[in-house]
Formats: sequence, structure tokens, C-alpha cells
Amino acid sequence: MGSTTPDAGDQSRLRQLNERAVLAAVRSAGDVRVAQIVEQSGLGRTAVEEVLASLVSRRWLVEESPAIRGRGRPARTYRFRAEAGYVAGLDIGAFSVRGVLTDLNGQTLASQRRSVTPETPRSGRLARADEVVAALVAEVGAAGAGSAAGAGARSAGAQVWAVGVGTTGLVDVAGTVVRANAIPDWAGTDLAEYFGRSAPLVVVDNDSQLAALAEQRQGATDMVFLHAGRRTGLALVLDGQLRRGAYGAAADMSALRGVAWEVALEHLHAVVPAQVPEMDKAERAFAAARDGDRAAVAAVRKYARAMAVAAATAISIVDPRLLVLGGAFSQSADVLMAPLAAELDRLCPRVPELRASSLGALCVALGAASLALDAVDERLLTRSRGPLPTLAAASLDSPKR
Repeated sequence: MGSTTPDAGDQSRLRQLNERAVLAAVRSAGDVRVAQIVEQSGLGRTAVEEVLASLVSRRWLVEESPAIRGRGRPARTYRFRAEAGYVAGLDIGAFSVRGVLTDLNGQTLASQRRSVTPETPRSGRLARADEVVAALVAEVGAAGAGSAAGAGARSAGAQVWAVGVGTTGLVDVAGTVVRANAIPDWAGTDLAEYFGRSAPLVVVDNDSQLAALAEQRQGATDMVFLHAGRRTGLALVLDGQLRRGAYGAAADMSALRGVAWEVALEHLHAVVPAQVPEMDKAERAFAAARDGDRAAVAAVRKYARAMAVAAATAISIVDPRLLVLGGAFSQSADVLMAPLAAELDRLCPRVPELRASSLGALCVALGAASLALDAVDERLLTRSRGPLPTLAAASLDSPKR
């Protein structure tokens, strides 16, 4: 008769599963007591306390000192050590490279921007992205240490657990840009391979998809996301999930000539003096419309008409509850939303609720950081086998295995 006693391998795997269950429970709850962890994880109290002690010793959790109120021993509380590592989110576009750095709870700690042009060569655009990551790390290091000393001595790759990259164009599942109308030499760029040279984990997606992901994390569960800026895009969130489609091209209408959003910016640019830099023309047109300039108001109306054709097409197919105007131009929603609503009312049998995003020009970078955090969670909590590593004491060091 065979033994029913679990072997050492089974016991080890059980401990690993318990670790991840407890870690997930603490991360989702914030500061939490032992009794709450027992309830959320479904484990016994003895098992929970053993795991908590182990996770504290390996610096994944911190045991907080509770305030003493009344008689008896105060309940111990624990929190996830979100400052143990960072993820970077990048938005690599035709006119700028933006980036954010967040902790492991997704709290934004720093943001940076570098200017480029559509003609900036691939090597230069990637170099600007490297500069953004390095500047993000230096900014957070300086804030944490009181000075930049020491932060500059560490490499950016050693401090960032994961990098999420959003970029204009169609991106395949391997992280390579398949098509990019806005940047002449961008197609064929293997972003996963490039950033993988310095970061242990890299994820890549289309910029509009990631902007919609950032909005979904704000609570939107059923929407068409209209990504309005110097480049235009659409993305779909249905039943709480970002819908990329079979090849990552869901709601991509950039190749449809009837949509005409590729040339829509010309309406705005036409009412701005020629000497204004191209990257500032749209904002100047919106400002003039805000001041009541008739030509600018008419230009905004024409721009909104082009945006509405694409948005109405998506609305008619998926019938969402919400249309979110996002991207850099969402900051001009006060002059853009009314003409957009009027055009949608003309085109759609039922117009969903319209809302302007609060994320502004950082929406893609924030979505890229969210994608990177998802990848970290999946690697640590879902796919990874073996015990969780011991983390370094300093915030700007990577986990030691």
C-alpha cells in the first residue's frame, strides 16, 4: 500500500503556492491584519503566520507598528513593500518620447519627456527612450536619497524590473513594429529585443491600445477609446477587458481612406501662422477657438467631424456604454467635446455617454506601465515556480535570486 504522506517536493510546492496567495492578499488590501489575510487567502492562521514571517525576512512585506489603543496586544498589520522595485512605461511616438516610473503598486513617481521628429532616425529615437528611462531612475533616486549621488552610479537596467513600451503603428505579439505610417524607418524595429538588453522583462503594444488600458484601470469597463493627438487611434474595452483582436489591430482604421483622420489635423494647422512649430499648431488652434476666433471654431468643427466618422463606426459595431476622448487633445475637451457630440448625434442611432480622460498626454506611458506591472505579477505570482527571491534592502536595487 502506497504512502499518503506528501513528499518533500509536494510540501515545497505547497509553501510556494501559500506564499503567492498571501502576497496577493496583502497587495490587494493594502495595510492588512493577520485575520484579514486568513480570510482572503483561505489558509489557516498558522500557515499564514509562517508565510508572513518568511515574506518579511525576504523583504516582500513590512510589519507595521500599530498604534496602541486601549487594553490588550494591538493587532499586527502588514503591507506590501511596493518601493522594492520599479517599472517604466514608455510612449515612443513621432514627435516625442514620454515615460513614467511607478512603484510595484502602480503609483507614479516620476515622468519625463524628450522631443523627436518623424525624421529622427531609429537609432536616435531609441537613444531618446534610453535617456528618458535613465532620467526617470535618476529623478526617483535623487528624491529617495536626497541627492543624485549614488543613483547615477547604478545602471538603469539594474533598477527597473520591467519596461512597458507603447508606440505608434501595428505591433506583433513578439514586440516588433510591423507597420508605422507616422515614422519612416520604424517598421521592423524589434522593441522587445532592444529594451531586453537592459531590462529583465519587456512588453510592447500599440499606443492607442495602451492608452485604453490606462483608462480601463481608472474603472471604465465598456468603452470606445478615441485617442486624439498628433496621431489618432481607436481602441476597445468590452466587459472590462482590452480587446486587441487576433493580430493586435482591433479598431485600427488608419488605412481606411473614407475615415480621413490622417489629414484631419490639416484643418487645425491651416488656421495657425506658418511660423508656429508643427508640434504646437493644434494646441494654438484650440486656444484660438477657446477665445472665439471664428476660423478656429470652424477648424475644430471640421476636425471633430473626421474624428466622429471613425468613432461612430466603432460605436455602431460594439454599442458601448461610453466613449472616452483621450490623448493629448483631451486637454482641450472644453472646445472639442461639443462639436464631437454634435457629429456623433448626427451619425449614430444611439450616442453613448461621452467623457474626457483625465490622464492627458501621459495616457500611453501609464498604460505601458500597467502592462509591465501585469507582466511582473504574472511572472512572480502565476507562472513562476520556486520560492520568491530575497529582495534588496535599497529601493533602487533589483531582486536577488
